[in-house]
Amino acid sequence: MRKRSICLIILSCLLSDPLIAQNAGIWVVSVGGGTVWTKAGKTQTLFLAPEIENTYAAKKSISSTGAGELFIGMEKVLSNILRGQLGLSGAVMGTARLGGEIWDDADPQFNNHRYHYRINHQHIAVQGKLLLNKETGFIPWISSGIGVSFNQAHEFSNKSLSCGVFPVPDFNANQQTALALTLGAGLQKILNRHWQIGGGYTLADWGKSRLGRAEGQSMNSGLKLNHLIAQGILFNLTYIG
Repeated sequence: MRKRSICLIILSCLLSDPLIAQNAGIWVVSVGGGTVWTKAGKTQTLFLAPEIENTYAAKKSISSTGAGELFIGMEKVLSNILRGQLGLSGAVMGTARLGGEIWDDADPQFNNHRYHYRINHQHIAVQGKLLLNKETGFIPWISSGIGVSFNQAHEFSNKSLSCGVFPVPDFNANQQTALALTLGAGLQKILNRHWQIGGGYTLADWGKSRLGRAEGQSMNSGLKLNHLIAQGILFNLTYIG
């Protein structure tokens, strides 16, 4: 809730400022890329059928992946101190890897299997950025965005850790649509009238994800997460029209 409130406050400031309506504004196009990190997973106990209960004990390890982002919007002077950018952003992330152990009958003594699966993320968001209104040196900025994410959970697999124990059925792939929230802060460097380079830190909630049911499963869904938090460092090349 706190991240959502901060995003909405920054965006509402940009949308409601009367100077936005008074200034003509100029086009901004920014292409960015970098690396993001996730540390995700949640231990869950599921009844797959009335007589089959398994615990999926998550092992939270840090997973890094590449990220790319495109922003198209308008930049306008808000005051003698601030400039604002408002537009649409689209982002594509690589693969977040999750895994852990499967306990047969939800009993940790029967940790007979190890599982892995992946989540790929994309989102489209309304994004706002506030920058210091200066023409030289480094320009600090903060940003926020709110939009729709598309989280593809897939490639679930498991293998037995004990001889004579067969793997359990694998969950199927599933795409989940969810709310995406982003926050960022960084610095821009003006190269000339039209071009800038920059970089910064980003914190994002990719939202919900869920695997589909396994073959023969009659109860509940596959493994699911309500939040998948990612943080990273992104660099950008920006054109100001």
